[in-house]
Amino acid sequence: MSDLPLNTVLSALDQKDMKFWDRCTTEQQKKIAPFLLNRYMSLVKDGKPIEHKLEIESYYLMATNKHVNCNYFELAKHPKLVWQLLCTVSPGMGKQFHQWVGHKKKGTSSKGLSDIRKQLSVIYPNMKEDELDLMSTITTKKELKELAKASGE
Repeated sequence: MSDLPLNTVLSALDQKDMKFWDRCTTEQQKKIAPFLLNRYMSLVKDGKPIEHKLEIESYYLMATNKHVNCNYFELAKHPKLVWQLLCTVSPGMGKQFHQWVGHKKKGTSSKGLSDIRKQLSVIYPNMKEDELDLMSTITTKKELKELAKASGE
């Protein structure tokens, strides 16, 4: 993907650039992996204070799930449509830092992650299981303390 850097692609998504796909050559379009972009778009790291940080990170995760994940495998045959749906995820607040979090490897459950997950489930009782799993992998202990303090736990 040397002629089409990942940060350029993610920036186009953050800017809601629906026409980016059409400006790419056929070869570049083949190099764009909608499934991977789906994962990147769902995770942002924001350097803002904790209150704002949770809002933007939660927004991206929920918007990606709602707009793209719900029927992804049915839509995967239409990469331009998936691109356009990924563009709808961005709230139009400029470029974000999209973090990659790989799949959790089987048999490597760590006590630290399960403790963080338990605490997150108390703070966010309405969060789905897969969202708790994801949040537990990207939340640090320091962030968890701030969350607990902010929520009154």
